[in-house]
Amino acid sequence: MMQPQKIIGVTKSLEWAMRVSFALVPLIAITYLARFQDPQALFTDHHFHELAIATAVLLSGFVAYVTWRCYRHAGEPFLHWVALGLTGFTVVYLPHGALTFMANHHPPLFLLYGPASRLVMTGCFLIGLLSWGRPADPPERRHSPISFRLGLALFLAIDLLVALIALSPAIPPQIVRIIWEIGAMALAIAGIGIILLRRIDTPLMWFYTVALAAFAQSSLSFLLAHAWDHQWWLAHLVFAGGFLILSFGVIQAFHTTGAFATVYSQAELMRQLEMANARLARQAATDPLTEAANRRYLFKRFAEELARAERDATPLSLLALDIDHFKQINDRYGHAAGDLALVTLVCRIREQLRESDLLGRTGGEEFCVLLPGQESKGAQRVAERIRRLMDEAPLHYGGESIAVRVSIGVAQFGADGEGIEPLMRAADQRLYRAKAEGRNRVVAE
Repeated sequence: MMQPQKIIGVTKSLEWAMRVSFALVPLIAITYLARFQDPQALFTDHHFHELAIATAVLLSGFVAYVTWRCYRHAGEPFLHWVALGLTGFTVVYLPHGALTFMANHHPPLFLLYGPASRLVMTGCFLIGLLSWGRPADPPERRHSPISFRLGLALFLAIDLLVALIALSPAIPPQIVRIIWEIGAMALAIAGIGIILLRRIDTPLMWFYTVALAAFAQSSLSFLLAHAWDHQWWLAHLVFAGGFLILSFGVIQAFHTTGAFATVYSQAELMRQLEMANARLARQAATDPLTEAANRRYLFKRFAEELARAERDATPLSLLALDIDHFKQINDRYGHAAGDLALVTLVCRIREQLRESDLLGRTGGEEFCVLLPGQESKGAQRVAERIRRLMDEAPLHYGGESIAVRVSIGVAQFGADGEGIEPLMRAADQRLYRAKAEGRNRVVAE
C-alpha cells in the first residue's frame, strides 16, 4: 500500500501533467489542421469577422479597465503592465476589424495589425512578470494618469507605424508578419519560462500561464495559416480562449483582493487559517503588554501540572514575584517606564527558565512561575538567579538608571498543599514576608 507521502508526490506530479495537458490542448487541433485541412476550404465572411473583432475589442477594453482598477487598489507593478498590455492590444487590434473591408484590396493593411497587437500585449506582459514581487507603487503614482496617457500615445503611434509599413512598397509585409508573429510567440514562451523559473505558483498566476500558452499557440497557428482558411479561424479561437482565461483571472482578482499575488488557493487558505487560529490562540492566552501567559491560561496550566504531579508523583514548585516599589517607578518616571520595567522583568525571567516552565502575569506588577519537576531547593536557586539578575542590572530609561528589584515567595506541591489555592496562598504569604523583611529577597519557608 502506498504511503501518504508517496501518494502526495504522485498526485502532485499528476496535477502538473494535467496542467500541461490542459494548456497544450489547442496544439492538437493546430497539428490536425496543419496535416489534414483542405487548402481550398475557406470561410470568408467579412461581417462575421467584424462582429468577432468588435466583440474582442469591447471585451479587452473592459478587462483593461478592470485591471487598471485593480492596479489602483493594490498598486502591484505587475498589474500596471498587464493593464498596459490589455490597453495596447485593444488599441492596436481595433484597426484589424475596422479594415476588414480592405482584406481583398490591400491584405497587408488588414493583416499586420493582428500580429502587431499580440506583440505589444505579450511584450507588456513579459515586463510585468519581470516586475513580479516588487513593492506596491505609492498611491500618488498608481492614481496618476500620466503612464496611461503615455501608453495610449505610444499605441496610437504603433497603429500609424503599422499602416506605414503595410503601405510601404519597400518592406515585404509577409516577412514582417512572420517576424512579429514569431516575436509574440517567443515573448509568451519567455513569460512562461519566467513563471516556472521563479516558481510563481499563486492560483491566479496559473490562469495567466495557461493564457500565455494559448497566446503562443495562437501565434503558431497564425504562422501556419492563410487568411480565411480553417487554421486562421482556429488561431483566432485559440487566442480568444486564452484571453477569456486571462480575463477570468483578472475578474477573480477584482472580486477578491484586487491583486494577483494575494488571491490564495484552498491549501494556502487553510495554511493562512491555521496561522490565524494559532495567533488567536496565542492572543487569548497571552498578556498583551509583557507577552507572559495571562491569568486564565496560567491557572489552566496550573491545574494540568497539578494533575500530572499527583498522577506521576513528580515535584512541582511555584514562584510568586512582585516588583518592589513599582508605584514609585510609575510616579517618578511615568507609566512608560513602568511598562518597560514589566517587559524587562519578563525577558530576564525567561532567560532563567526551561522550556517546560511557565511564566504568567497575575496582576499589575505581580507574576507567577510554574516549575514542573522542580523541588523546593531547585526552585529557590531559580528564584535567587532572577532576584540577583534584577538587582545587578538596573533599567536605563530617559538617560536615568532605575533600580528594578523583586521579592519572591516559593511554594512546593505536597509540602505546602495539593491544590491551586493552598499553593498560591503559601507562595503569596512568603512573598509578603519577603516584602516585610526588607524586599529584594527570596523566602521559601
